[in-house]
Amino acid sequence: MPTPPPIDASRHALFLDFDGTLVALVDDPKAVRIEPAALARLTELQPALGGALAIVSGRRIEDLDGFLSPLAFAAAGVHGLERRPAPGAETERLAGPETLDAVRRALAAPLAAEPRLKLEDKGTALVLHYRTAPELQEQARDMMAKAIARRDDLSVMNGDHIVEVHPAGMDKGKALAALMQDAPFEGRVPIYVGDDTTDEFALRHVREAGGVSIKVGRAESVAEYRLPDVAGVHRWLAGA
Repeated sequence: MPTPPPIDASRHALFLDFDGTLVALVDDPKAVRIEPAALARLTELQPALGGALAIVSGRRIEDLDGFLSPLAFAAAGVHGLERRPAPGAETERLAGPETLDAVRRALAAPLAAEPRLKLEDKGTALVLHYRTAPELQEQARDMMAKAIARRDDLSVMNGDHIVEVHPAGMDKGKALAALMQDAPFEGRVPIYVGDDTTDEFALRHVREAGGVSIKVGRAESVAEYRLPDVAGVHRWLAGA
C-alpha cells in the first residue's frame, strides 16, 4: 500500500482510532499515554479542520476525555454505542449496561478459574483481554461464545488480543457514517486511521465513500493507504 496523502484542513474530516493508532498498545489499558507533541498537533488540527475531528474507539468517551485532556473533540465510543456529535455536546448512549447482565453472570465462574484472563467492563460492552497470555486466545473466544449462547441481540468482535461483546447493530463504520451526516463533518471528505480488525468497518466505509482509508501496521486490510506504526501516525499528523 502507498503512504497516505497529507491532511487538507479545508476539505477533509479526520477520524482517528485511539489504541494502536494514537497510542501504543500496552498490557494495562489504563496505562496508555499519548505523546505530548501528538496531543499538541491534534489541538492545532481541531480548529483548523473547522471542528471536523473525531476519535472513534472501542473505549468509553469519558475515558478518551481523560487520556486526551485538554483537547475537546467529537467522538464515537464503544464502537459507536456512545456518540458525541460535537465537542462539549452531551454523550448519547444507544444501549444500557443492563443488556449485558446475564453475560456478566455467565463469565464470573470461568474468569475466577482463569485469572490470566482479564475482564474490562465498559457498561455497554464487555472485553476479555488475553495480551499477557496469548496462548489463551481460543479459551477466551470459547468462553465468550458460551456466555452469549442464543443471544441474537449481541455481537462478538475479535480484536488485537481481545474478545469483545456488545449489543448488535453498531460498528465503527456505522458510527462514522452517522457523524458524517451533520456539521461540521457533512460535505467533507473523510479520512479514517485505524489499526485493528474492528477498524475495518470504518476503513471500508471511507474507501467506498471516496475518502482516505489508512491502515496502521502490517495486517491485511481493505484500506488504500498504510502507516507503519503509532510513531508513523504521529509523523503523518505533523506533516513530516
